[in-house]
Amino acid sequence: MRRVSSSRTPPRTAREPGPSKTEALITRTNDSPDSTRSSWSARIRRIRKHYRRHGRRHLATVTQALPLYALYGVMRALPLDLASALGGWVGRTLGPRLGASRRADANLRLVMPELSAAERGRVIRGMWDNLGRVIAEFPHLGQLRRSEARRPRRIKVEGIEHFLAARDGGRGVVMAIGHFGNWEVGAAVAANHGVPFTAIARPPKNPLVGRLLHRIRSSVGTIMLEKRMEGSDAKRALSVLRAGGVLGMMVDQRYNGGLKVPFMGHDAMTSPGAVAMAYHLDCAVIPVRIERLAGARYRAVFEPPLAMPRSGDRKADIEAATIALNEVVEGWVRARPEQWLWLHKRWMMPRPRKLRQRVRAYKASLAALKD
Repeated sequence: MRRVSSSRTPPRTAREPGPSKTEALITRTNDSPDSTRSSWSARIRRIRKHYRRHGRRHLATVTQALPLYALYGVMRALPLDLASALGGWVGRTLGPRLGASRRADANLRLVMPELSAAERGRVIRGMWDNLGRVIAEFPHLGQLRRSEARRPRRIKVEGIEHFLAARDGGRGVVMAIGHFGNWEVGAAVAANHGVPFTAIARPPKNPLVGRLLHRIRSSVGTIMLEKRMEGSDAKRALSVLRAGGVLGMMVDQRYNGGLKVPFMGHDAMTSPGAVAMAYHLDCAVIPVRIERLAGARYRAVFEPPLAMPRSGDRKADIEAATIALNEVVEGWVRARPEQWLWLHKRWMMPRPRKLRQRVRAYKASLAALKD
């Protein structure tokens, strides 16, 4: 008979559930005021870190944009002629005192050495007067376009037959524009002739400022593309020209990745983009200047299409056409120097390393055009 041990193990009982993580956290928080303080300190540290990373940038963006929005509101509330006169007065009064005027004076001494100091001062004051008027007239672009469509009285148009002939032939048109007179008015002229206008411009670093500029230019019917010309924007620019549209490009600025060609007697890095696209797509390049007559009145001059050489040497043809386009812009500047923007570092040569990078980017863009 089996002997039964008296030291039998008691049967297992179900384990009582312990407190959940949430209950334990609440208990620790209630029991320890120090843990509560540390929790809040961690939150505050995270907030401070987020502010250091993003808050200052957002605050700077808003702070920089507020004066421009206030200026827009004031000028928009004034009649066009009064706003233009006020902007001109502010420009010619404050502009010559700014450090940027030294750059304008250096440019004038380089390319127009025949001018005396007094004559250079007159040109610089006229440049600031014109720039102040351009800024003050900018909020009125949409109104200007609508009023000119009903009754043209502020914009005198010359040479429009060159523009319409290229359009009627089904070819794309590149409007080569310079920072001359009120260059923003060119889009209104094109729109009033029933032509959708697409412009390439460098976006400002401040997104709020970019939003305001985009809204004003859209009121004229302008479609904006970024000047970086990468990805979808480059394809859209080419598609505009292939469809027989109008593409506006500023052609008087320094471009380190461009061609080293003469401009006003001195070599200057010049973008061949307008000429290169027209060369590959058989488009017309029409130089357009918006000359200021008096106050908020202008003369829009459409030059004859640029002669595009076709010798079979693509590189030499593009360089020759770029030089010819520079000569057209030079004629505008020498005739009315006070209406051109002399503040650009137009004749500055780039550093060799940066130049090589720009040249590679330009060759890549040409390869994309071939495709």
